[in-house]
Amino acid sequence: MRKILFLVLILVLAFQAQAFADTQKMAVVSLDKLLKDSEIGQVAYKQLEEKFKSAKAKMEVQQKELESLKQSLQKQSLVLSLEAKQDKELEFKRKVRDYQDLAQATQRKMQAEQQKLGTPVMEAVKEAVDSYAKKNTVTAVFDKRSSGFLYVDDTVDVTNEVLLEMNRAFRAGKK
Repeated sequence: MRKILFLVLILVLAFQAQAFADTQKMAVVSLDKLLKDSEIGQVAYKQLEEKFKSAKAKMEVQQKELESLKQSLQKQSLVLSLEAKQDKELEFKRKVRDYQDLAQATQRKMQAEQQKLGTPVMEAVKEAVDSYAKKNTVTAVFDKRSSGFLYVDDTVDVTNEVLLEMNRAFRAGKK
């Protein structure tokens, strides 16, 4: 009698677990793809590129100047007096330090601007994911990369559907 009751209890629990699993839907999205391929993400990226185009050009000019100064110093090192060689090395070190300072300042500005421009993009991602999840009764949506999943079946990857949702919302907001 106990064995039969135990067996019935196990069967009931198994059916309940199966019913619970059938009602729970999970999905994954590639956040990188949403940020890179969405229209709002592309607009933000272009704005960032445009804003720092001149700073990047200035850094490239300084980098080329450093390279030529380094080559000049190496070529002249044997013919220069010790004092002249030290002066050139000090000048080179000063220019390297100036370049590094400029690079760090530019990097900080870029990160701040990226944060500023990225906030509306992330809000758009969240809204699109929420909308998709509600329409399709999805219980949980995970980022494909940072979720810790080692394998995800392509059938639960809804990145393209969310991307379409984001682009529709972006176009609607532009009008």
